Amino acid sequence: MSTVAVRRAYFDAPGGQLHYRYAGEAGRPALLLLHQSPSSSAMYEPMMRLLADRFFLVAPDTPGFGNSDALRGDPDGHRVGDYAAAIHALVSGLGIAPCHVFGHHTGAAVAVQLEHDYPGTARTMVLSGPTLLGASLQRSLPQRAAPFPLAEDGSHLQGMWQRIRDKDARAPLELAQRELCLAFAAGAAYQASYRAVAEQDFGGQLPALQCPVLVFAGDADPLYGAVAPTVALLRNGRQAELPGGERTYVCEREADTVADTIADFFRQCGG
Repeated sequence: MSTVAVRRAYFDAPGGQLHYRYAGEAGRPALLLLHQSPSSSAMYEPMMRLLADRFFLVAPDTPGFGNSDALRGDPDGHRVGDYAAAIHALVSGLGIAPCHVFGHHTGAAVAVQLEHDYPGTARTMVLSGPTLLGASLQRSLPQRAAPFPLAEDGSHLQGMWQRIRDKDARAPLELAQRELCLAFAAGAAYQASYRAVAEQDFGGQLPALQCPVLVFAGDADPLYGAVAPTVALLRNGRQAELPGGERTYVCEREADTVADTIADFFRQCGG
């Protein structure tokens, strides 16, 4: 696994350059990996190395995150549909549609929007931590990504560090530091993405999906309670269970389990 090369490239989308990681041979079934906010495609490197012998993997940085250009215009006006349009341009430009699609947290929101707006992009779909939000979380979610004003004493660094650690105190310090740096680098895109997810009609889009969809979350994930209601809204939805106690970094902390779960699902669906 350690010898598998995860390469990087850029794609010129209509709204700016998209940075993406890729691995595996282009002739294999394509798997699109969509990350959470405020992370980047870096979160998928462990899974990519595990799956590169079975799939051609493409993991883009969502516009405004990692090394991708931010969406144009006022961040307050950004919508999940804008992210999906950029990803669709990448998928179309690389010629990998229809492909398997995996989305985690914000990536799950983008995955659903992508297939809703561009039917047939996804052969199958897996959602980890689906963003079917209740009214209370819809109201509070943008505040959870509120910026920390720069402070001479560096207290803004401590504030963001604590926010990241609160997501999962068991996460390795190296992972938390990476996420801290990515959060600051994203700037206004961080809160804009949370606002966009809160405003998305995720539940209204689910019944339109025609492809098979597998849904799961770690049982300590804040979005675990949305798994069963999400499956209930899907035409062809299934639920999977993950090891207990996992939260937002399940794709890295349990990379083997997640990789096997999604690969088995794609195989069962004929992919």
